[in-house]
Amino acid sequence: MQRTKWVVASMSLGLLLAATGCATDMAADRAGEADIHPKVSTVSDVANSTETTGDETHATAATQQGGSTAPSSADEQTMLYNTHKPPQVYGMRKFPYPYQAMLAISSDADSETLRKFNLVHEFINTTQMTPLGRGLGLDFADSFFMYNGNNEPGYVDINHEPMADELSYFKGVSDKPYAASIINHYIHVGWIDTMHTYGDFSRVNPNQTLFTRQLAEQAIEALKANGDVITVWTDHGNKSNVDNFGNYGKSTFYSYQQGANPWSKYYHTDLTIPYGIRFVWPDSSSDEFGMKSMIYPLMLPDGQRVWGFWRYTNVGYTKKGDPEWDWTPFNLDEQLTPAHFAQIEREHEYSIVAQHLSGTNYPGVLPKSAVEALRLLAAQYHEGKILVTRTSRLLTYNVAQQYVWYDVTYGQGKAYIHIRAILDPVFGKYVPTIDEIRGLTFYTSNPAETVLEIGNTPIPAQFVQDNHSDGVHPSVAITWWPVDTTNYAETAPGVK
Repeated sequence: MQRTKWVVASMSLGLLLAATGCATDMAADRAGEADIHPKVSTVSDVANSTETTGDETHATAATQQGGSTAPSSADEQTMLYNTHKPPQVYGMRKFPYPYQAMLAISSDADSETLRKFNLVHEFINTTQMTPLGRGLGLDFADSFFMYNGNNEPGYVDINHEPMADELSYFKGVSDKPYAASIINHYIHVGWIDTMHTYGDFSRVNPNQTLFTRQLAEQAIEALKANGDVITVWTDHGNKSNVDNFGNYGKSTFYSYQQGANPWSKYYHTDLTIPYGIRFVWPDSSSDEFGMKSMIYPLMLPDGQRVWGFWRYTNVGYTKKGDPEWDWTPFNLDEQLTPAHFAQIEREHEYSIVAQHLSGTNYPGVLPKSAVEALRLLAAQYHEGKILVTRTSRLLTYNVAQQYVWYDVTYGQGKAYIHIRAILDPVFGKYVPTIDEIRGLTFYTSNPAETVLEIGNTPIPAQFVQDNHSDGVHPSVAITWWPVDTTNYAETAPGVK
């Protein structure tokens, strides 16, 4: 088949609109989607505005329910396009249709027990009736510990459960499995996607630690043996947690972080990064609820590079510059507010909200205020405004959306969008799998005649979705992850 190749590299937005025939005055800066990356030969992203052009004859977005982005059969009958000319591709939509923002809750495993974990996930992930009310049906994944070396006083749950009962893969710092089978199960079904360091090593004396490199080696071997794929790491705890890494050298405070220091006996990132960790939260605070991008290149002390990422952790800073932490269930209603939702929808932003959803000894785990805050978030999702997803999926999408390289060819009345590669400045250029580009959405005058391809290979029809105009243009997309509201909760003898 003979195709005419049409590629747009770096050019001004005005020239781009002229080249594409799009005469709309796109106020690109207000949506933060008109960035053209010099190394990426693409059509510039078109802003999520409410303006329309004359390229489509029907510009009313369908009402979406339950987070579904597929039009009903009645909607399909009204999806009309201008068929008098070949389709025109205008660029990328920042987020999957119809959403205006993307949000993940990143919950740390502090004081987690199996009882609390199951209650939280049955409420957030399923649609069943739970002790906290009807389930929300959201895509949420948690974090976990491999070990428990904590000797701090206090309890982790009701009935005066001691710190020794905190949920971990191995019992204490031994090689004896504790909740290994349960954690393995939750990783595979998607209820866990983050390693909250190798373990809870917080000690009363922060100058002591039970972490060793041998524990890291044992952990990696166990995860690999069970086929457990984890790409996200979040730092934890006080200075006893010497396996933390990422902010070493940032200030004298972070000198305790020895995980990426190749001269330290606690060095482990030569094992951890090759295992598969790609995204690292290095114990950095942020009082910004939403950002245009959550990721930034992070150089480790041993010369390795990973993606650092931000989390919303605090409401502000004291006069001394200390963060005013705001990340417990009792503060969740101060994080998930209508004002914050409106902000990220208006500015088309990402948000990763740091929490400790299992961090209380409250009998119902989540107080009423937290339950209501989560219901507000679920409404934003089911109304098609904020795409709520697990942390790993948000971060993977962020990389793809920001660094995709694609071009467009035309032939026989069709437009072909060739996704060539992800030009990842941290891990290098790679040809993506479908799962690595889930949700990428392209504006086009006629989705039915626009073909999505990885390289020159068409993406299978079951992964392609045609969308109504959102007020800018119709679009075609690689489908987002299907909703999974299955109740995967399990218990195990001897695991609290």
